[in-house]
Amino acid sequence: MELTIDPARMDERATLERLLQLYLHDFSSFAEPDSPYGDVEADGRFAFPDLERYWLTSDHQAFLMRRGGLLAGFALLNRWAPSGAGVDFAIAEFFVLRKYRRIGLGRAAARRLIAERPGRWEVGVAAYNSPAIAFWRATLTELDGWQVREGAGDDERWRGPIFALRPPA
Repeated sequence: MELTIDPARMDERATLERLLQLYLHDFSSFAEPDSPYGDVEADGRFAFPDLERYWLTSDHQAFLMRRGGLLAGFALLNRWAPSGAGVDFAIAEFFVLRKYRRIGLGRAAARRLIAERPGRWEVGVAAYNSPAIAFWRATLTELDGWQVREGAGDDERWRGPIFALRPPA
């Protein structure tokens, strides 16, 4: 499988915005009908505020994934730790197009992103997203030599499992 993961360039912002719409649409299936989550704006699009920070600040990074040259997903990294601990990297958002799920592309992309950036990591997964919880549990156990610890969020800062990763010594 030919997988590439490249930093998203500023001229690819519109591409990332379109992929974010698919991602947020997927997430809307978890939203309670009476909550504000999963609603679209008046223009029919899901809001994703402050996307520009992924090009303007050094502690935010956006990546586009491609399989055989075709767009397959994206990853957004930052330093916001769901636990409140100091980290070097955190997975803020991670998305693989449905067509490419369950073929190992997401696992390969996640492992590569992490392995190429040694440091303290956290991956927080929303408690209501059971498919993502299963994905991250399986994916992170495959990181050779990394220490992976699963904890629980405090329900105020984060609600759901938090995976803390430390690189091989």
